[in-house]
Amino acid sequence: MNKLLKLFCLLVFLLSTFLLLTHGIQTIKAAESYPFTGIISADALVTYKSNNTGGAKATELAYGTRVTVVDSPSNQKSGGCSLYEILYDNNKTGYVCSKYVANVSESILSSNASDTEPYNDYCNTLTSLGFDKSYCPYLYYLHAVHPNWTFKPDVLNLTMDKAAEEEEWKVVLQTSNSNYWISNKPIEGSYYYIDKTVIASFLDPRNSLFEDTIFQFLNLEKSKDIYNDTSMQKISSNGNLYKYLSTFKDAASEFSINPIHIMARSKQEGANDSSYSAITGKYTTTKGRYSKQGFSLDGYYNFYNIGSYADSNYSYTVQRGLAYAAGFLEKDECFTTTDDRTYYDPEKCGQLSIQRPWNTPEKSIRGGAEFLVNNYISRDQNTVYYQKFNITNRANNDDKLYTNQYMTGIAAPMSEAKTLYSAYKEGDLLDSNFEFIIPVFKNMPAEVSQALDRNSDTSLTTIKVDGKVITGFDLDVVEYNYNAITESDTINVEAKTLYSTSSVTGTGEYKFEDGKVQVKLVVTSEGGNSKTYIINISKVSPSESVTADDVISKMGTKVNGDYMYGISPETSVTTIINTITKNKGTAKITNSENQAKTTGTLATGDKITIEGTNDSKTYTISVRGDVTGDGLVKINDLILIQSHILDKSKLEDEQFYAADSSYDNNIKINDLILVQSHILGKQSL
Repeated sequence: MNKLLKLFCLLVFLLSTFLLLTHGIQTIKAAESYPFTGIISADALVTYKSNNTGGAKATELAYGTRVTVVDSPSNQKSGGCSLYEILYDNNKTGYVCSKYVANVSESILSSNASDTEPYNDYCNTLTSLGFDKSYCPYLYYLHAVHPNWTFKPDVLNLTMDKAAEEEEWKVVLQTSNSNYWISNKPIEGSYYYIDKTVIASFLDPRNSLFEDTIFQFLNLEKSKDIYNDTSMQKISSNGNLYKYLSTFKDAASEFSINPIHIMARSKQEGANDSSYSAITGKYTTTKGRYSKQGFSLDGYYNFYNIGSYADSNYSYTVQRGLAYAAGFLEKDECFTTTDDRTYYDPEKCGQLSIQRPWNTPEKSIRGGAEFLVNNYISRDQNTVYYQKFNITNRANNDDKLYTNQYMTGIAAPMSEAKTLYSAYKEGDLLDSNFEFIIPVFKNMPAEVSQALDRNSDTSLTTIKVDGKVITGFDLDVVEYNYNAITESDTINVEAKTLYSTSSVTGTGEYKFEDGKVQVKLVVTSEGGNSKTYIINISKVSPSESVTADDVISKMGTKVNGDYMYGISPETSVTTIINTITKNKGTAKITNSENQAKTTGTLATGDKITIEGTNDSKTYTISVRGDVTGDGLVKINDLILIQSHILDKSKLEDEQFYAADSSYDNNIKINDLILVQSHILGKQSL
């Protein structure tokens, strides 16, 4: 009887606790009324001009943008959700998918909630810990809903403006909104480097202090034991990662890391898709690309895209990532070839780090977990946020700010946070004792940061000197040397901006001093950004005019018909342009796709136009030994030369001149030896 009574009392207690908690949450979540202030919770949300998803797109709004939601959702569907009518950026009207707009009015609270301490008391506690007062409404709401959560401020000796400025050219966003770009050239697909105001919107912690996105601040060390199979299965669903569930758990146990974190990271990097080329083991079969040395990348796996970024040797991110997984980024003498298969040989150069080569999925998963622990978790980058933005005090003290940043995509922490939240929610773990490490910037601005949908482009399309367009102009190149053919003591400079909303200063008439003048053109965007173009102009009298042939004769190269050859590997574009300018000519170089080339190294197949005073000549470039036209000399070039010598295939045009390293108008064994010696580092071409 006593046992039954105790059980009854326990049930009453649990029920009353549930009702109190429910009442408290209901008190916080008032009924939705319109209009209300919302926040864009997607990386770059499509905004339509009308209440019709088949109609014209107005723009894309970045994460953190505050909007006013005018009325209840319409019946028009977009991706399975109804559309909100919104006002944004000085009362522009648009329509967006309602599920990507968080109601800020409901999700923050600055008045007392039932069943928790008064707002002012809790806010005083937060500020005494080091939080800025502007964090209070967000954290008070979360505290009321999840009383077991704790929030730890990480006070940085760094302003948000400085961090956003330094992160420019280090982070990208997938967006077609050119107002957010700082360059109109995507780094890959539709990913662009973005403006500091957009970066600040993602950096500002107050834009992420909501129930799901706060998980980018989760302390990954203290939460490593909070998981269950249900939570992990939620991450993979029926995707590729499901079959590796036990591998992720074993890796997490072995290296003492949060298993939900490493599985979510793998999903974030694309490994939940069984066709993703980094994890199929058949990269070269489907893509036709190899390592720098020409070794097959088949049979290797990279579940976290570690080392996956484009560089001078690798045009494709996955290509470099698999070369890293295989060990092919090491020195050539570290490899052994057996049965037509080349592999890293540990007996020659010692064992590779973090369990490489990753020639099985399991090795990649375990090695990647070890990599995250060694390179991030143990270096105070123990939140998803800090793995993206290395702005920790430790990085500041070690002078390593903005380095060792895992992801290039700026939306990755937000996206991964939502994956973590969904996993914990599915596993019924949301009321666990989670700790969140939340940055607090120096001189925290009172207003939250948000991207402005205003043109930030600071590019020129043309620069003219005395009515003549500068040859080889590229909007991303900011300094030029130019020879002006004139008898006048003055010169007139004109410029045109890429967008009419931008302005340019510095145009007009200039006077030569000692035959030289430097012009600075400052372009200012609608959003207030600026960029300076510098033109160093030298006066050349018509009596000193030169022909294109005069310039070419002083370049140290060879020409035959339409081809210019005798150019050493890794000759920079800047070097050859400066040589031509020094000899009173001008030059324009384009790549094989006819795009202006103003930086990097010359490659076989590039075209060069050389202008004298009154004439010009155009040639196709052949770089010595670079038969494939990628600007490098490697084993693939050697194979093509060998095939030509053996009459298996014939090299013609610019490829012929690239292979003819001895310049005798023939391709023979001595050419093969010269290229081979260059590859082995015995002799430079």
